[in-house]
Amino acid sequence: MPGQSISEAIFLPAFKAAAAEGAAVELKMRLLAGKIPALQKHAHKIVLEDIEAGFIEHFGAALSDEDKETLRLCRQLRNKVLHSDFRAARDKLSELGIASSPGSVVKIDLPVVTVAEVAKKIEAARVGTEGMLVAKTASTDAGSVFGWFLEAGQSGDFAKAGTAFKSAAKIVDRLAGIEGT
Repeated sequence: MPGQSISEAIFLPAFKAAAAEGAAVELKMRLLAGKIPALQKHAHKIVLEDIEAGFIEHFGAALSDEDKETLRLCRQLRNKVLHSDFRAARDKLSELGIASSPGSVVKIDLPVVTVAEVAKKIEAARVGTEGMLVAKTASTDAGSVFGWFLEAGQSGDFAKAGTAFKSAAKIVDRLAGIEGT
């Protein structure tokens, strides 16, 4: 696609898939809330946490502590993915028990951008004398979105987030079955 970087071509589809799965969980929750008279007041709440609280109150006996934690952490994970806070998303994956390994992306400062300087910095990063692993930085630092996008894509965090969202969707589907909707 014209104007798209190689990194976008490689990792944007995985990001989109994860974002779509996260959005689908939210939609499923809102649709289910809209079908149940006791939860209809929650269906249009701006804060998804309010809908989640309504679910926990209404379906409390049918939700294990693990189910409740999965819904909570997946809601938070969705927010982190959608707002490009990929370091925090990785932390949420960890809280969900989903291991993530660093993608080995290195951040290099390039105060002078010339072909020679870029080549020199890349070679120095390759041998470990230049740069810092992105995984050791905050994803909210200035200029960090690109590095963390690469890091999350390279490490498979987007695919892992998509899997986590699918597990949350299964919980919502099970609740819909209980309610007979």
